[in-house]
Amino acid sequence: MKKVLVSIMVLSLVACAGTATQDTPNQVRLLRDSYGVPHIYADEIYGLYYGYGYAVAQDRLFQMEMTRRSTQGTVAEVLGADYLDYDKGTRSLFDPASIRRQLDALADKDRDIFAGFAAGMNAWLAEIRANAGELMPKQFIDNGFEPADWTPYDVVMIFVGTMANRYGDFNTELDNLKIRQSLIAQHGELAGKAIFDQLNPRFTNNAPTTIPRDDWSVPVPDNLAPTYGEMAVPANYLVFSAPTTTGMSNCYVIGKDKVEDANSILVNGPQFGWFNPAYVYSVGMHAAGIDIVGNTPCAYPMIMFGHNQSIGWGSTWAGGDIVDIYAEQLKPDDPGQYLYKGKYRKLQHRLETIRVRGGEDVNIDVYRPVHGPIIHQDSDAGIYYAKHRAWEGRELETLLAWVAATWAGDFESWEAEAARSSINVNMYFADVHGNIGYFFGGRYPQRVAGHDNRFPVTGDGSMDWLSRMSVDVANPHVKNPGSGFLANWNNKPGQGVMNPDFFFFSWSEADRVDILNTALDQGDSFTADQAWALLTMSSYADVHAAYLLPLIETAVRDQDDERLKTVNDILQNWNRQSLDSDQDGNYDGAATAIFRRFVGVLLNNVLSDDLGDVFGPFAATGYPTADTPSGAGTNIQAGMKAVIESLSGRGEYDLLNGENASDVITGALFETLDLLAQEQGDVVAAWRLPVAKRPFSNINFLGIPQAGGDELITAPIEQNRGTENNMIVMRENAIIGWEVTPPGQSAFVSPAGKKNSHYKDQFDLYNSFGRKRMWFYAEDVEANKKSEIVLEY
Repeated sequence: MKKVLVSIMVLSLVACAGTATQDTPNQVRLLRDSYGVPHIYADEIYGLYYGYGYAVAQDRLFQMEMTRRSTQGTVAEVLGADYLDYDKGTRSLFDPASIRRQLDALADKDRDIFAGFAAGMNAWLAEIRANAGELMPKQFIDNGFEPADWTPYDVVMIFVGTMANRYGDFNTELDNLKIRQSLIAQHGELAGKAIFDQLNPRFTNNAPTTIPRDDWSVPVPDNLAPTYGEMAVPANYLVFSAPTTTGMSNCYVIGKDKVEDANSILVNGPQFGWFNPAYVYSVGMHAAGIDIVGNTPCAYPMIMFGHNQSIGWGSTWAGGDIVDIYAEQLKPDDPGQYLYKGKYRKLQHRLETIRVRGGEDVNIDVYRPVHGPIIHQDSDAGIYYAKHRAWEGRELETLLAWVAATWAGDFESWEAEAARSSINVNMYFADVHGNIGYFFGGRYPQRVAGHDNRFPVTGDGSMDWLSRMSVDVANPHVKNPGSGFLANWNNKPGQGVMNPDFFFFSWSEADRVDILNTALDQGDSFTADQAWALLTMSSYADVHAAYLLPLIETAVRDQDDERLKTVNDILQNWNRQSLDSDQDGNYDGAATAIFRRFVGVLLNNVLSDDLGDVFGPFAATGYPTADTPSGAGTNIQAGMKAVIESLSGRGEYDLLNGENASDVITGALFETLDLLAQEQGDVVAAWRLPVAKRPFSNINFLGIPQAGGDELITAPIEQNRGTENNMIVMRENAIIGWEVTPPGQSAFVSPAGKKNSHYKDQFDLYNSFGRKRMWFYAEDVEANKKSEIVLEY
């Protein structure tokens, strides 16, 4: 590979395919703009991804190295025995042979994507090795190891490990089983089951849906009553004891009847968490008839948030249930066999060797039945619990479907690719003609009648999935809804869809998406600036206020207590925003301090007595604190959703235990006032709550270092918004894209400790709700370039 520095070059783009031969080297242009975002120009797919991989290696090599090791279970090799248990767990959750088979089966044009990316990474690695004194990222030096070459397998495993094995792999069926049986032990069977159903309902009829009911609805499933008998709780299984919180992502798409000076607008805020280096990577890709710009998690070989010359797209986590737990009965005299379809068969087995820095290699045996990886062993009972995942074996089909969706030119071709995705991700669409759309992604199983998806079932074959459910039933989708807009904040996709099994995440009438829906419904039309301004509003909006403030007003209205009246006046006149306008380190006014404490007191008072020893997982309010930031944003937690249902007189079980809702509210208010007075004095108007700051962690979401120990950075206040935010303004004659991807494009730190100029240049932009252009058209890219190199391969 040769690299040539140039000032100006004109390259004719030719639509062709295939890999260049050594005697006819192809060229790739790599231009960077004022924020360091690379734009890759090539003649073919291989060259396009070659340039992409090269740029990623320049910007994010240590992050990518640690993500590779995090997803393949090779962290202990470079960081030592402290990560041995992590590597063991990771190795057990995926099947390397399956991924390799999928790679081997690819057509050349698809293989070129991953081979080109890996080759580009390795080209920059070769330059590092030739000049390590200047080019080796400091984090490798500090940790005492060198980066390894990349393969196509490594490239696809980044996607498999951070998307399929993260967002497609949630399951709490064993936890659910233990929670429900604890409730039954405390309250008896009928009451215990009713309480659990209130916390984790199989179906909710009143939850707000992304697609309006007039545009998509299917009948409520008629097999809600489980017929499969409940299993015993594994004696050695411990349920989560700490409060569990959820955040996730939002997106809204506005059609041509509700926008000004545009045909459609798409705004996305995926809430992956906040990290340094940034979780997403920005890039422009231009070759072989492909023109795409945007950003994507972990430098995937597809752009998850962006646009091409005709359409724009975005995503959020969908929450659909695509994973079940099967209990495998082992043969009494041979635990290497399990019962399946009337016969004992051998567990699949492979031997894994984990290299450990500073220690001996460790060999582990990995077993799996036909259903999938083993997640828990109850050897005394002779049962292994295995995780069956609808997407397993289809990881690369999903990845390539997402790639192809970004090459689509209209809704129909985009939707066809969205339907190929096996992972539970919501997908959003807008085009230059003003069409907008949505697809609830995922391959949803047709379960046997009587299978309650919230609990494990036998693995003997009698409860195996029957088939994939029809897309028309299981995957809500729409083009141009009657509302003129689509909004999602991980809420229910469409009427008739079953709830997921997760005890920590539920769909009900109380849902933060109402913040977006209300604003979009009330606005007659939106300019691009007004659409972007919804980010600021929603980022500081209190997610509980719309449901609890009216109940407080009702409860206090006829009270004579002056303290209650004073507090109610403060709360009812509050704009429901939690800001720190004067930057004194406290939220403005007393309302946030009062209301957030009240939510915690109310939650405890209503749930702790009924839940007893399983209250812990439901104890979270979802709010960040000065000591503990949220993981991925603020949401209404499952426990509070159950409380709101009871306060509103709904649900099979009365969590208020016969007490009047207004009395419960006033009781919680009195307790809140006493607590705050004890802590801050009697002047209610002077009460304040310290601001929750937003750290950008140097530890990745899997708990593995991805930057130096001194690279944690902190924003002054947490905002309930995307890890990145982007906006795509669609017009017939021009598309204008904006984004902000903090803290910056490049994470490179030189051996001498000097940070790249784009290390943190989007940090303040993000904190102030600024945005930068995503240059797309060739003339704009050329006019705004700050550097250019030509690569030959």
